[in-house]
Amino acid sequence: MSSWSYDETKTLIRAVQLAPSVHNSQPWSLELSKHDALLFERRDITLPYHDPTGRDRLLSCGTALANLELAVRELGWRAETSLSGDSSLSDWVGTVTASTPQPATATEHAWYEAIPRRRSYRLPFNRDGLSADEIKVVIAAAEVDGVSTQLVAGQDEIHALAGLVEYATNVYRHDHAYQRELAGWITRRHNRRVRTGIPQERLGPGLRFGGLVRPNNPAPDAEVIAESISRETVLVFLSERDSRREHVLAGAALQRAWLSATALGLAASVVTQPLHLSEVRGRLADALELPGRPHALLRVGRPTWPIPAAPRRSAQEIAEPRYLEGLS
Repeated sequence: MSSWSYDETKTLIRAVQLAPSVHNSQPWSLELSKHDALLFERRDITLPYHDPTGRDRLLSCGTALANLELAVRELGWRAETSLSGDSSLSDWVGTVTASTPQPATATEHAWYEAIPRRRSYRLPFNRDGLSADEIKVVIAAAEVDGVSTQLVAGQDEIHALAGLVEYATNVYRHDHAYQRELAGWITRRHNRRVRTGIPQERLGPGLRFGGLVRPNNPAPDAEVIAESISRETVLVFLSERDSRREHVLAGAALQRAWLSATALGLAASVVTQPLHLSEVRGRLADALELPGRPHALLRVGRPTWPIPAAPRRSAQEIAEPRYLEGLS
């Protein structure tokens, strides 16, 4: 293979464009070279009050890397991925190389087809929970070396998580700097020229678990939160260490699970907000007896309402100009 074709370039860029990210900030850029697709972290996109260490930004890059791998597989190539080390000096996240021809599996094709249908569903789910088989399929999809996935199960674990969410909600509701930052990432219907951020209609009232905390939202107590969690499937993504590499891998695992759920007709959203409070993160690891450090929660259920797609950066904003002739 000498270089990416026009159609292949379009497919790769589109897959990265549609990846989920913290506050829909899309903190990545893409370079294409011969048979390589290189993903870079954009450190100029920062959330100092929500994501002070940049962990969510790397999780976001991991979701884009997972999409990139699936796009290469959909194009009929074997995807070989190399990852950056733990150096804080490099913006390079990873490279996906198209090595030899190899058709995508039926499962990979289903996940790839789910990429444009995936949404962040922050509303309450339908009361009909997931079947045991559906839970197994979603967890199996998240199998990535270095990352573990644990189901929140049993009333003790549910109430422990609910109590920590209640605590974090009260902290963030009264954190004025955090609230100013979040307000800056909320987009309004009349300003859809903005290609990043969280649509305002996604932050309606009535959220009990999984919503972004706003000062005017109700602050339910732990019992109400626990009742909501008990109707959902909640997965915890964790790794042994807090390394840059493992944050990227956790993001990739999370995205694979999310796409698997989407392919099954389910909905999901990611919760990281409480885990940026060190006391919450540590107490959750203890309460759930986690064999590592938790990075994110994925709540999965059956959707009640359709959710429109969030705005996206243009191809010109994420890839170098020489790849973009004729692309929009």
